[in-house]
Amino acid sequence: MNISVDRNIIGMIAAAILVLILTPVMCSAVQSPQSVFDQANEHLSSGELQEALSLYQQLEYDQQWSGALFLNMGVTYQRMDSLGKAKYYYLKSTEFEETHDKANQALEYVNRQFSRQSATLPKLPWDRATEWLQEKIGAVTLVGVGILLLNIGVLFFIGHWFMGRLSQYLRQSSLIIIGLSIFIMTVGFYTYYVDQRYSTAVMVTQQTAVVENPNSEASLVSQAYEGYTFTVDHRKSEQQSNWSYVRMSNGLYGWIPTEEIRVL
Repeated sequence: MNISVDRNIIGMIAAAILVLILTPVMCSAVQSPQSVFDQANEHLSSGELQEALSLYQQLEYDQQWSGALFLNMGVTYQRMDSLGKAKYYYLKSTEFEETHDKANQALEYVNRQFSRQSATLPKLPWDRATEWLQEKIGAVTLVGVGILLLNIGVLFFIGHWFMGRLSQYLRQSSLIIIGLSIFIMTVGFYTYYVDQRYSTAVMVTQQTAVVENPNSEASLVSQAYEGYTFTVDHRKSEQQSNWSYVRMSNGLYGWIPTEEIRVL
């Protein structure tokens, strides 16, 4: 009995010693995201582009996303002469307030470097308005404001039954508020629908064909080149694997191999 107890005590002591030995090793092996980012920046400053990119991609894979990460990934790809991917990451960086201006400046420079420029049609006013609403306000906020106004309108409508001389004024006000709330909620739901169905994509390979149907033998719609931007229709694209249905910036529609683009 005593021998068994002694063995248990020895085993516990050995396990504790092992934990004490391994803990510093394990802690040193697991680097913080900031440490990895700093190390990647050192590689970038030293011109060790592949080493820097590998660490940046590790942070991206771990979802340690930031404007600075995407901006530096854009710089890395630009120095590697992969301008399509540089443009893609600069666009992602513009979504962060702290890097918005720098990323836009980098985008202007990169866009001038592409040997092929796509004709661009101006966006329709409604498309611009929907994009602005999604970026500045958000679909959820719009729907929330609409619901709040709807409740206020209903309260006003109920209140006009009890307000005597003000009843007519309250009734008219309630109908206006209810109508406005329905309009705002409709805009919010539409904004959400557009945001979920469509995304911007950037072509990251040198050249490919945009075709009428999702197969390589289909009729040609247009040639696309590195840096071209598209609007991807996710609803239609789901019907075909390895192909994306896109609207080109010149207004043409067609199918493109998904591997040729990166979707924001």
